[in-house]
Amino acid sequence: MREVMIDVTSHNSITLAHNTLTTLNVTVSDTMNLTLLVPMQTKGSVLLNLDGNGELNLRVEVDRDSTWSMLFNNDSKESIKVIENWGIKQNSSVSLAIGELTAGNHEKAATYHLLEEGASIFVRGASLIQSTLKATHTAIHHKGKTSAQLDNYSIVLKGCEYLLEVVGKIEKAAKGAKTHQISRVMNFDEKPKTTVNPKLIIDENEVEASHAASMGQPDINQVYYLQSRGMSRSESLKLITLGYLLPIIDVIDDESIKERLSEEILKKVSESCLM
Repeated sequence: MREVMIDVTSHNSITLAHNTLTTLNVTVSDTMNLTLLVPMQTKGSVLLNLDGNGELNLRVEVDRDSTWSMLFNNDSKESIKVIENWGIKQNSSVSLAIGELTAGNHEKAATYHLLEEGASIFVRGASLIQSTLKATHTAIHHKGKTSAQLDNYSIVLKGCEYLLEVVGKIEKAAKGAKTHQISRVMNFDEKPKTTVNPKLIIDENEVEASHAASMGQPDINQVYYLQSRGMSRSESLKLITLGYLLPIIDVIDDESIKERLSEEILKKVSESCLM
């Protein structure tokens, strides 16, 4: 697979090339608009590294019969807002991993439009909340025989704030659509500022829809067991955190992206204060 690297610092429209690993280094300043165009009958991988301070309006258009694996990694330590609108057409599939692992104040609103039959989106997010994150993920099934899986795994540290809303919406006449979501949150604060809102809006029969959400603190039995094996409490909590966040890499097909993401998670967890 050919590798391409692009530094993005202003308004851009980028067409992704077939059978490439495209790395996009996006630095936001004030308000930026970025469009990613995925041509018909293509496949490949995208690594998007996000940094800066401001607002990013991102539009992703995935044409028919395409298969892409993507990782969006937010590296910003400042305040940043990301608004995403996805359009996925017939028989195209996107596997999207999202890493929110820094100490910035972040806001994210992503809407995935499944426009034609056979369109699918699989999202897995890994978040290490070290300040504030407000995130909304919405999958809208405009046609039948579409599928969406929106999964989010999050660690919320002491004194931090997290708001997550996940919406699956199946429009009228979208028979055979499948929309599912899983939200798991582990809090490291006895009085966490955490809100999780799972929602299903179903306007059609003959569909599949489900949501599962859970919040809690680290399992004291797991911590005790690891400490009995010679680990400190801090080391035990970091190992549990890694087990919570690392499954995000399973979304990615490209081995080089998997390795980079794994290293990033290990680094951020190691640097964080979980006590």
